[in-house]
Amino acid sequence: MEHTKPIGWYLKEADSLITATFSNAFERFGLTRFHWQLLKNIADNGEIYTKDYYPQVARFITPETFQAIVTSLRDRDWISVYDDTCRFTAAGVDIFAEIEEQQKHIREKMLEGTDPEDYAHTILFLDKVIQNLKTLPQVQP
Repeated sequence: MEHTKPIGWYLKEADSLITATFSNAFERFGLTRFHWQLLKNIADNGEIYTKDYYPQVARFITPETFQAIVTSLRDRDWISVYDDTCRFTAAGVDIFAEIEEQQKHIREKMLEGTDPEDYAHTILFLDKVIQNLKTLPQVQP
């Protein structure tokens, strides 16, 4: 395969399409990619502590946006928030299952024709690029 564009083009194009595709899918639920990520973390861990979770997404959203996401999910009665801990409500468990089915369908389509090794190698490659670039003194993440 001949690559005629620089790596940055592929990275931005993939990210743009991933974001747009998931945004369109989540739109009917009134969610963004960041709502999904928070819900997925709760599903994976049973609960999240907002003070521990926010630093993971701080590069992408402001504290105000993060708080608005938490508030919107709480106001829908999808999560409960007590003492900095977010957990699913019964309604949240049900809606998450529905959203997750749609997310899985998109992910399957997105990765169609690839092998798990392709994904793993891509992640390793990108991580190596990131680590190498971070060693340059002028790079500020």
